[in-house]
Amino acid sequence: MIQDGALLLLRCAPRDARAFWIIPGGGREDGESAAECVAREVLEEAGLEVAVGAVLYDVPADPPDGTYERWRTYKCQVVRGVATPGGGERDADITAVRWLQMTEPSAWETELLADPILAPQLHRILMAMARA
Repeated sequence: MIQDGALLLLRCAPRDARAFWIIPGGGREDGESAAECVAREVLEEAGLEVAVGAVLYDVPADPPDGTYERWRTYKCQVVRGVATPGGGERDADITAVRWLQMTEPSAWETELLADPILAPQLHRILMAMARA
């Protein structure tokens, strides 16, 4: 979720592994549109009601665990709420939220840039924002 040049990130803390940052998201429920899924996941995971806008980028996903077929990032507008940690992800908890300024990649922490799943997503989002 992108709003005003910043990307919403969630701190995911697995019960049996080291915590890491993720982009809000998840699988669609039966009969749910992509936009409805985005709005539900952001509400569940970060406590924000959002108006879902245009797709910023959409690429095939390649996570090691095969959980997703596509990675999509949407421009959104917060309608109500303040970002706060929400529900868990299977065997993990969401413990923190943050807004990452996409306009300042030189300020991104080493932890984000070293993450083999998140770092490529951040760079794809940055490129998509430059084209938008």
